[in-house]
Amino acid sequence: MIKHIQAGTLTVNFSQGKERLNQLMDFASRENEKRGFLFVSKVLGKHIPVKPSVMRNIYDELADLCMIDSHTHVIGMAETATGLGAGVADSLSRKNPELNVYYQHTTRHQLNHPVWFTLDEIHSHAVVHILYRPNDSVYQGIQSCERLILVDDEMTTGRTLLLLAEGMLKQVPSINELVIVTLVSWLTNDKTKIFEEISVPVKFVQLVKGDFSFKANPEFSAHLPENVDDGVCEEESRDDLGRTGMLMPYELSDTSNLHFKLNEPLVVVGTGEHLYYPFLLAEKLEKKADVLFQSTTRSPILNGDAIQRKIRFDIGNGKVNFIYNLPTDRQKLVLCESESLSNKNGLINGQEEIVGSESIESSI
Repeated sequence: MIKHIQAGTLTVNFSQGKERLNQLMDFASRENEKRGFLFVSKVLGKHIPVKPSVMRNIYDELADLCMIDSHTHVIGMAETATGLGAGVADSLSRKNPELNVYYQHTTRHQLNHPVWFTLDEIHSHAVVHILYRPNDSVYQGIQSCERLILVDDEMTTGRTLLLLAEGMLKQVPSINELVIVTLVSWLTNDKTKIFEEISVPVKFVQLVKGDFSFKANPEFSAHLPENVDDGVCEEESRDDLGRTGMLMPYELSDTSNLHFKLNEPLVVVGTGEHLYYPFLLAEKLEKKADVLFQSTTRSPILNGDAIQRKIRFDIGNGKVNFIYNLPTDRQKLVLCESESLSNKNGLINGQEEIVGSESIESSI
């Protein structure tokens, strides 16, 4: 398959899941000189709004493919896969109630908590991933886990996940199996060999697998915006929804203080790494209302191709975040993880700026 985007031309070959391409993904161009292209998931709840039930079906499918039979530690990769990782862990725990399933995600938020280790990501504009030491309530349980599941939306070189796996094997010596879970894997056979360095068996789980090449458009030029959010967030941030580990599943607390009309279409919007709680709320509301889910992001992406509508908004300290393809005909319920982050969120406070085209499909 050949796909032309603003940044250049992608040539994609599939060895698994080609028939699901239109269901699972689309393409766009980044505002990033390090990598010009972007594979845009249609089921992740990030750049494209999606029904929570569709997301749950994906979580269940990936959980079934993991086939766990021992206590398990699941780690999702910030920012994009924090919700995907939590969803897989949630489905695993509900399908295997006799087993302990713990969830954690890497983060770019500063906490007053001991750090296990950090990772860099060469192609990303953002700072390193931070992985905190699990909190005392789950630490011993995680130390007894025999299976480690690492979750990301896609995998190209496998380098960051390999570093994460190596770090975790040092911290949790009871692990005797590694499972790498992605929606899409572009890991070629030669790059798969890097995981032979791991001292435990490795299993790969994905819905689409293939390889690609990219030819840059010589007339295309993109650079990171000066106000891109590329640092560590120092605002008040939650530590009970994955950053320091949690036993799954999480049960929603009382949500009666949220204000919206159930008889009107609604889009629930998570923010940044804060996806799991907003998803659970959207999933609950979908049982009695017309609900979509998506979230904001740090990543600057160009209008065009999979990006039909782009909104930029301030988050304080001169930095901006984005939301893409936000429906224009729905109530929006934006959920930040703390009051300080809510107070500085321009999407909540009516300080957003529409960038380029306003067109978007009204139903997903």
